[in-house]
Amino acid sequence: MKKIIKKKNNDGQNAIVFGIIIIFLVVMAILLFVIKNNSLDTDSDLINELYSYVGGSNLEVCNGLANYSEDAIDYDDVDNSMRICNSYNLLDNSIVKEDVILDKNSDSNTCNLNETIKFATDNYEDDICTITKISSDDINNQYKKMYGKDIENYESFQYDPTNACYYDNGYYYCGLSESYTYTIGSEPHTYRSIKKAEEKNDEIIIYDYFLRIENDECYISYNGSTKNEKCTKHYDNGKEISYNFLKNYGTLFKHTFQKNGDDYYWVKSEPIT
Repeated sequence: MKKIIKKKNNDGQNAIVFGIIIIFLVVMAILLFVIKNNSLDTDSDLINELYSYVGGSNLEVCNGLANYSEDAIDYDDVDNSMRICNSYNLLDNSIVKEDVILDKNSDSNTCNLNETIKFATDNYEDDICTITKISSDDINNQYKKMYGKDIENYESFQYDPTNACYYDNGYYYCGLSESYTYTIGSEPHTYRSIKKAEEKNDEIIIYDYFLRIENDECYISYNGSTKNEKCTKHYDNGKEISYNFLKNYGTLFKHTFQKNGDDYYWVKSEPIT
């Protein structure tokens, strides 16, 4: 008698596997569609404007890139004077600024705007002080755009090592400080580049890589002392810092902006570990 061998029917199993593959592909397609729709052009005017809210290229202005901290920082973590300074720094060029000329005091290379506000003469040796006058309302409008609220206290602020701004009766007056500061030793070099920007509900989030190098050593933040040993090991001061180097050895930061009418204001910056 011949032995009859029945072939196992795999049609059912094949159908299940095929179904799983189809479901996986559909889910992946949906995820890619959502991610693509949430992604924003990092070269757009909007992203460039929002990115300027977290710092500029001149490290001497308004405390540099202080938003790149070792810990998450929000509105309350930024000094009021620096928030005002940032707003002044990013004022539109169309905002009217008026030059005011003050005469030199007879006993020093200074000029008095009033009894409490004093500036250094031009070049610290001329016979006049040339200062800039700007409405505090204009600065407040920019402040509200950047931070989502009005200025509560119009404080004076140090714009850079040589220039200061003082509030008086509805205006800010900016000019040379009586004294100035200078740095001894090696200046830090900072590098940053946007990785991506995306929109989620009423928020825009910008991710970027950041790196600070000082005395040929890498650091994970702008003001902190924690070193980035992995970066330092691979750093070569004879080569330019590339995007790939930033991606591999820099710190990834997340900057969150909240929608407010037609604008977005800065909410928080934080390192992603």
